Amino acid sequence: MEKMEKTATVLVADDDELIRTFIRSALEQVGLQVCEASNGQQALEQFVLRCPDIIVLDVMMPVMDGYTACSRLRGSAGGGRVPILMMTGMDDADAIAKAYEHGATDFITKPLNHSILSHRVRYMLRGSRTLDALLRSESRLGLAQRIAKIGNWEWQPRTGQFSASAELCRLMGIRLQDFGGTLDAFLQAVDAEDRERVELALKRILTDRTPCDIDHRIMLPNGSDFIVNLQAEAVFDDQLQSLTIVGTAQDISERKRSEREIHRLAYYDSLTGLPNRVLFKDRVTQAIAHAHRYQYHLALLFLDLDRFKVINDTLGHNIGDLLLKHVADRLAESVRHSDSIGRSSDGGQTHELARLGGDEFTVLLTNLRDVQDASKVARRILEALARPFPVSGHEIFVTVSVGIAIFPADGESVDVLLKNSDTAMYHAKEQGRNNVQYYSNAMNAAANERLRLEGEVRHATEREEFVVYYQPQIDLCSGRIIGAEALVRWQHPQRGLLPPAEFLQAASDTGMIRAIDEWMLRTACRQNRTWQQRGLAVPRVSINVSNSLFHGTTLLKAVEATFVETGLTPDRLELELTESVAMRNVDTSITVLQQLKTMGVQLAIDDFGTGYSSLSYLQRLPVNRVKIDQSFVRDLLSLVQPVPIVRAIIAMAHSLQLEVLAEGVEDERQRSILMAEGCDQAQGYLFGRPMPAADLERLLGWMVLPKAG
Repeated sequence: MEKMEKTATVLVADDDELIRTFIRSALEQVGLQVCEASNGQQALEQFVLRCPDIIVLDVMMPVMDGYTACSRLRGSAGGGRVPILMMTGMDDADAIAKAYEHGATDFITKPLNHSILSHRVRYMLRGSRTLDALLRSESRLGLAQRIAKIGNWEWQPRTGQFSASAELCRLMGIRLQDFGGTLDAFLQAVDAEDRERVELALKRILTDRTPCDIDHRIMLPNGSDFIVNLQAEAVFDDQLQSLTIVGTAQDISERKRSEREIHRLAYYDSLTGLPNRVLFKDRVTQAIAHAHRYQYHLALLFLDLDRFKVINDTLGHNIGDLLLKHVADRLAESVRHSDSIGRSSDGGQTHELARLGGDEFTVLLTNLRDVQDASKVARRILEALARPFPVSGHEIFVTVSVGIAIFPADGESVDVLLKNSDTAMYHAKEQGRNNVQYYSNAMNAAANERLRLEGEVRHATEREEFVVYYQPQIDLCSGRIIGAEALVRWQHPQRGLLPPAEFLQAASDTGMIRAIDEWMLRTACRQNRTWQQRGLAVPRVSINVSNSLFHGTTLLKAVEATFVETGLTPDRLELELTESVAMRNVDTSITVLQQLKTMGVQLAIDDFGTGYSSLSYLQRLPVNRVKIDQSFVRDLLSLVQPVPIVRAIIAMAHSLQLEVLAEGVEDERQRSILMAEGCDQAQGYLFGRPMPAADLERLLGWMVLPKAG
């Protein structure tokens, strides 16, 4: 026996006790449970109490007959689908029809046959369970379709009937009963721009037996739309005669949004919304192929903001990011007006703008009439960025250096064009920034030389190729040497002695500048300690400190370690910082400088007057002296009225109780003017060029102090 028949409960309602006993015996023999009622009213009560799986109901009973009881059962909770087998002794069509009218599932006539009754009941139970399982399956399928946002449909091409599931109608925003039931009714819900494509795809199933798999939009009654994936195939009957098109339509709007977001993240810069390096290179590659075919020129512009790192470090990365967004907007507006310089072969734009990363941007110009037109766009960019940027209460000024490479003259691949435009951009920076440079072979040679130099710088420290030269500093009143500035030189094995201008930028780019600074600090302090022990008068040695060494705790640790290692007293060391380094983070700078001052180290502001510090900040810095930049000293002999600038610097410094040292003094007239204006100290070729330690010792020989202990 099947499990469902063993556990099924049968309610038997008949006013004849013998018949009930007969039915009980027949059904219990096949493993069914039986409960009884003697009239229709009791049958209703037993149904509520026992919840039977099937009811065997006599027609003629006292109190309430079987017809009435059947109708009441069908109207009660849970009675809508329970199988009801009506028993009647009246073998006529009217009685049977009346039983069905009141909701009977089936009927059986008296007298009852033991075997037929049990088979009939079990058959009805099996059918009921099958129907319940089917309904549950349909319910779950409907729920699954609702969760997956997928509806199904069938189209009968011969009759034109198009049936849509409830979920498909829900997706289309209409009620199932309101759906027209034809292919045209479905196509009316398809977006007008996609309608013809969808209709052709469906009809191709009929002509070519080609399965349909397309994406299209559905228009909702409220005017909004969404995207569905429509799939369909042809299904034949057993005789291969009747053809039905069966399909599904799934809402894939969320998937499409995710795909668009993935595409945006993969190909667009998240900060500015511009194409990124990957997308830009792809578009340049396409443009190159087109230019090859039609024999025209392209220009690739490589843009790099000047001194953006200073802005980032000074105002913070949030301000820096906002500035980059403003720059991107202004660049987009600027290059948008450049379409006039090219010919668009396909009616599209003649430029592409991208952000490669950081403060680097690129512009591709296509269909150039003249390669020199690229510089017109570049100049327009320079002019556009020259206007100040208002960012979060700050008025920020930026400039840009632009390098230009031309296809095919400067390269025939995207990588070569990018490399050569980058080389041209660096040349623009070397020419003073805020300008435009075309690529040339000479620039490429210079770039290769710079790359080679960077590699050599990395090994120069470990090979002990750097040396220290010293330039004397003079007291203008007495003429005595009061210090010496330590200046690094590179004793290159092939190129000879190189000044800092030829290698410090390479050292900075490779991250070696800090190691050089620390080596300079140890070497100069050790030399000064040696001079002190030999009785030579060098009151102080001055060392320039780069931004790399100054910020953080590196400088303090390096200075303390140097004093321990060399034995030099702190008052014999002077550290020089430029205004830009000292002002990059004013509060941090003041803290570090105060700690150095407490140690006894002397402090100076180098190249004074060329930075961007204000008097309110300067007076907070615990420095001993300022050094007038040599450009102002040089102007003493060339300007009509040069003295007021120098006079103002000296007066301001003295008002802050600071000493003043003038750099780059080369002429006696310069010294006379400086002395007349009250300048305290000076250094320059007039007093001595940078020289090895041994040469400085000869100058110091006549200034003998008591030998240090």
